[in-house]
Amino acid sequence: MVHQYLDLVHQGKNEWWRYLISVLIILFFYQVIGPIPLIVLGITLALDENPDTDFDLATLQFDGINPIWVYLAINFIFIALLIGLWIAVHFIHGRRLMTLVTPVESINWKRVGQGFGLYLLLYAVVNLISLAITGREVAVTFSPGQFLVFLPLALILTPIQTTVEEMLFRGYFMQGISLKIKHPWALIVITSLLFMVPHLLNPEVEAGFVPMAILYFLVGAFLAFITIKDKSLELAIGSHAANNLFIALFLNYENSALPTPSILTAAEIIPLSSLISFLVVSSIFCVSFFGRRSAQS
Repeated sequence: MVHQYLDLVHQGKNEWWRYLISVLIILFFYQVIGPIPLIVLGITLALDENPDTDFDLATLQFDGINPIWVYLAINFIFIALLIGLWIAVHFIHGRRLMTLVTPVESINWKRVGQGFGLYLLLYAVVNLISLAITGREVAVTFSPGQFLVFLPLALILTPIQTTVEEMLFRGYFMQGISLKIKHPWALIVITSLLFMVPHLLNPEVEAGFVPMAILYFLVGAFLAFITIKDKSLELAIGSHAANNLFIALFLNYENSALPTPSILTAAEIIPLSSLISFLVVSSIFCVSFFGRRSAQS
């Protein structure tokens, strides 16, 4: 049995042309198939001649419609991405999709739950403290009927979205790059840059390009670090899902990249505050899981 997470790449075929074909397949499903519902929704709004609805092509913002429809359309992109990733890994590389997650036969759901629970607790507490300190304008946007419809969708689709991102960046890319680059910190930096780039298209970047770029990079670095340290993707899957579910369900922002009918909505995102909050959460998380182990070693 392969015991090291990065060594799982050797269970498949790794000629350079397989990665070229695989990346093209993944991009096709991600950029061509995935956005189809979003494009249809945008065209529908552009042609409905309703002054109360609008779609801004420059910012990809939808106005005047139920955010659940936008949420569903955006999340279809990640379902398509998962299909493309599975085709690439299974048919081009000839290995199981599970090898992007763990060296053992099945996912350790307890480990996923541990990562989810601790990160959600830390993220909620630190963000509530941050709200109190910064005095940001926050509106109560809770709509019971809409929220109850959205809740099961969020609990299903958001973990799919975050898991697919983990399998792609901390799984497929990290394992593939490790064929040529062995140093863990180099792998963390490279995959974090890859993770940062597409997130720079999010409208939140308008609040401050440099601090948001740093934040996205550090999020990627944190997830890559705990993946390498834990020798599996399970902690990263849990913590990433906790991060996005908290935003989707409890505290989102106006003009968010992923609009949701959350309980609270902040008028703006403060990049420096978000950056400090994340550093606090990720530091406590890492010390909680790995501090004692590091001290013993």
